[in-house]
Amino acid sequence: MLEGHGDDLHLIKKDIKANFSSNVYFGGCPAELTKVLQKGLSCISNYPSPVANELNVHAGNHYGLNAESFLFTNGATEAFYLLAHLFQGKTASIVVPTFAEYEDACLAHGVEVNLIQPAELESVQTDCVFICNPNNPDGKAWNDQALWSLIKRKSNVHFIIDEAYIEFTATTASLIEKTQHCKNLTVVRSLTKTFVIPGVRLGYLVSNNAIIEELKMKKMPWSVNAMAILAGAFIFKNYEKLKFDLYLVLEAKERLCQAINKIDGFECKLSSTSYFLVELKFGKAKELKEYLIEQHQVLVRDATNFKGLDGQYIRVAVQSDAQNQRLINGLKEWS
Repeated sequence: MLEGHGDDLHLIKKDIKANFSSNVYFGGCPAELTKVLQKGLSCISNYPSPVANELNVHAGNHYGLNAESFLFTNGATEAFYLLAHLFQGKTASIVVPTFAEYEDACLAHGVEVNLIQPAELESVQTDCVFICNPNNPDGKAWNDQALWSLIKRKSNVHFIIDEAYIEFTATTASLIEKTQHCKNLTVVRSLTKTFVIPGVRLGYLVSNNAIIEELKMKKMPWSVNAMAILAGAFIFKNYEKLKFDLYLVLEAKERLCQAINKIDGFECKLSSTSYFLVELKFGKAKELKEYLIEQHQVLVRDATNFKGLDGQYIRVAVQSDAQNQRLINGLKEWS
C-alpha cells in the first residue's frame, strides 16, 4: 500500500492547520534532538555504516540486552518486509483490523496470508503471526502476560509483535526482554512515533541471535541513513529525558473523546492510546474527511480501508488544545 496510510498530508493541496491523521506525538520533535540533527548535517557527506551496528550498542545499553539482539531498519516498515522475506513461501496469520503493511509485505514475498480475529489465536497453525500491541487503528492493548503465555504455548509459531506505539499506553508492557528467553518471538519497535522523526525513518527488530543473523543476510546495506544513526544514538543516550509525559497525553485524549461523544452522530471507541476510532452514525467517512479539509483545514484518517473493520470510521490522534477545538468545531458543523 504505497498510498492510503494515515498521514497522507503529502497528497493534500490545501493548507492544513491541524493534522489528526498521524499517530506521532503532537508535541513535535524534542528541541535537543532537533539541535543535534542541525549540528550534525555534515555527516551526510559520508556513507553510513552498512547495517548501523553502532546503534546496537546504544540500544543494548538502554535495554540491558546483548547488542547482537538488535537489527536497525528504515522505519518499522522495512522490518516487516524483512520478516516477510524470512518466511517466504510459508504461511502467516494477521490479527485484524490492523496496519496494512503486514499483509502487503507478506504478499510481496509470497507468504500465504490468513486474516484472523483475536479469538482465533488459540487455534492458529500458521508459521508466523503478526500482532500489533497496542493495535493500530483502534488503540486496543493486549495484556502482555496473556500474550507471553500464548507465545510459550505455541512454540511452533513465530510471533511478530509490533510495539511501535507501546509508549503511547499505560495498560500493557513490552515483550522485548522475552526475546532472550525463546526462539519464536520477534519484537519490532519504532523511534519515529515517540520522538517525532517519521521523516528520518528509524525502526529496529529485537530477537534471538539466529533470527537476527538470518535477517542480516536479507537486508539491503545502507538502508539506515547517517542522520537516522545520529538521531538514534542521541535518543538512546537520553531516552527518558526526551520522552513525552504519557499521562498528560492520555488526559488530553480523554477530554477530546468526551467532547466528540457529545456531538450528535459520533461515537469514540474505547482506546488505551492517544489515538482512537470515531464511528459515524450517519454519512460517509470519505465525505467527512473531504469536508474537514475544505472547510476547517483539518485532516483525519479515513479508516474504512482497514480490513476487518465494518462501518464508517475515522481515526483521530489527539493534538494541541487549539487544534482539538478546531476538529470539534468541524464535527459540530457537519453534524
